[in-house]
Amino acid sequence: MISIPFLKRLENKIQLKEYCAMYLRCSGLPIPERYLQNPNNRVYAIQYNNEMIGGFILGKGQSLRTLEVFARPEDRLRLYESLGETSEFTEITCFWIAPKYRKHTSLNTFTWLSLAYTLRRFSNPKILFGTCSASLARLYGVTPKSQLIHKDFVNGKRTFIFQSERKVSVKGFLEILRFKFNRTAKIHRKRQGNPLRRAV
Repeated sequence: MISIPFLKRLENKIQLKEYCAMYLRCSGLPIPERYLQNPNNRVYAIQYNNEMIGGFILGKGQSLRTLEVFARPEDRLRLYESLGETSEFTEITCFWIAPKYRKHTSLNTFTWLSLAYTLRRFSNPKILFGTCSASLARLYGVTPKSQLIHKDFVNGKRTFIFQSERKVSVKGFLEILRFKFNRTAKIHRKRQGNPLRRAV
């Protein structure tokens, strides 16, 4: 039987607790319970083979987790002021894919397109997102649709905060996916080496 991934919005406490545990295991970052259960936030999981393999949260509110986690306290006020009305923003937070599936092309594609779909349907006009992964920050930076607005060093880690707009989110994600898979293909070819050379 062929397993097909699907997107699921999580709303009950048991599912949210599982999501929190999986995200902590993958990222090392906890999710405060009040944020996880905030009715303004939409928590989504990617389900595959009867397990949760990834997900993300679309967050809304006056306080933005992206700034609270990825910017030092002395920089937050300036960032809030530069962003303007937080009600115009939806933030992508707690994005993750289980390590064993991160190089799985179809599941990666499904996860990113699921994110794009939910943003198009449920987000505010502006989008905010951040990371403490330099490799993920480089991936976000391959598209001009995302703008790096702040770099920092928080709790011993480099952090990056980006801003984008809902209307270009799908194109931006497609550009990220194209770059990601082209790079993966190049690495694979490099590891395989030149077949003619190996045959000599």
